[in-house]
Amino acid sequence: MKLPRREFLKACTAGPATLLADRLGASLPAADNPAPAKPNIVFILTDDQRWDTIRALGNPEIHTPNLDRLVTQGFHFTNAYCMGSMIEAVCLPSRTMLATGRSLWHIPKNPRAQTPPNGVPLLPVLLNEAGYETFHSGKAGNACTFSNAAFHTNIETRTRDAQSATEHADNVIRFLRAHDGGKPFFIYLAPPVPHDPRLAPPEFVKLYDPGKITLSKNFLPEHPFDNGELKVRDEMLAAHPRTPEEMRQHLADYYATVSHLDYEVGRILAAVKERGWADNTVVIYSSDQGLAVGGRHGLMGKQNLYEHVKPPLIFAGPGIPCGRSDALVYLYDLFPTICDLAGAKVPSVVEGRSLLPVILGTQPRVRDWLLGAYRDCQRMIRDERWKLLEYNAGGARNTQLFDLHNDPDELRNRAADPEQAELLKRLRFLLVQAQRQFDDPCPTFLEKIVPAAAVKDKAAKRRAKNKTKQ
Repeated sequence: MKLPRREFLKACTAGPATLLADRLGASLPAADNPAPAKPNIVFILTDDQRWDTIRALGNPEIHTPNLDRLVTQGFHFTNAYCMGSMIEAVCLPSRTMLATGRSLWHIPKNPRAQTPPNGVPLLPVLLNEAGYETFHSGKAGNACTFSNAAFHTNIETRTRDAQSATEHADNVIRFLRAHDGGKPFFIYLAPPVPHDPRLAPPEFVKLYDPGKITLSKNFLPEHPFDNGELKVRDEMLAAHPRTPEEMRQHLADYYATVSHLDYEVGRILAAVKERGWADNTVVIYSSDQGLAVGGRHGLMGKQNLYEHVKPPLIFAGPGIPCGRSDALVYLYDLFPTICDLAGAKVPSVVEGRSLLPVILGTQPRVRDWLLGAYRDCQRMIRDERWKLLEYNAGGARNTQLFDLHNDPDELRNRAADPEQAELLKRLRFLLVQAQRQFDDPCPTFLEKIVPAAAVKDKAAKRRAKNKTKQ
């Protein structure tokens, strides 16, 4: 049974969002076999979806009734990050980190290879071994992680058009209708949207009048300095300087693709419910990274480290409480989290940290700080409140320091504020330590400010202290 689009569009414009699946009667028979003890898992990883493209996460101008229900009935993280990228195509290392559970400089050196090196575990392989029926439908370019050898069923698509979200949802629904329920399933859906070209069916395009869309507080016609990647493909999708009119049109197109995707998510959730599996299925929703589309800081793409590169991260289903967390998490933390949900053993080489203790309220965080990187020109370190960005591009160094609690749009650079001199020093020291901890091969551009010897001395003292405790 196909969800009527007229009902969806009516829900978008008629007040409180409701999940359309809840209003449908069962049109498919329930599975003959009882639900397996392990939960089914539906993992949806979109392409280039910024965290604030869901109404329930604070954007009153976008229509996402199905995702809203996941947010309000589930648990979401407000500070999820892709660790970064050493190439322009940020999605490739992001997805490779996620599927191997390893950090940026510890993933396979050739992430475009169809199979990983020996000793590099793959999430779907572990789930196969844990007794799951694994299924993938998604964009080509998911690298070594999503070959036929990794998934029982692997469907790759190479086109991006107005029907891409529907095509991928159809693949998932066919799988659900054919599945006999004898094994729990792991569905990995990776549609190539809302990545450009941002195309959607006319009825979704009509939801958005560009003239009524609000630009972000940090809209700028141009980025204020050379960040090392101002002429990359993503940044050339709109003219320089950015104009409000063109940016509103880009946002209208972006929102339309997200609303179309939301509708297709509703169809998938309806199919799960119709088979009788809603009470035993955990849904995880995220994206490989966000992006600046709309002229945030004068930018359009994801080749930067501002807060707009954060994706959404939502968990919903049996055993998942309602709530949210500001804990600092990497997307590759999903590897051990999914393993824990599935009862699969986490290999020792996995660097991600399971988020289940945070979701279940047994601990507040999994780390105290995050490192972010883009090529050899941008580095980021942040703690719960402060964020430091260091740039080495165009023959010049630039520094930005933001108080994210009081300045979430990153409008006021505090790097030159004398009152923050000690904080700046501390974060710079932490940045150099983090680069070495993660084997960042890029020579730090802070070497003259934070001598390598000082970092090594502090690390040695810390190891000696830990040894004494043991």
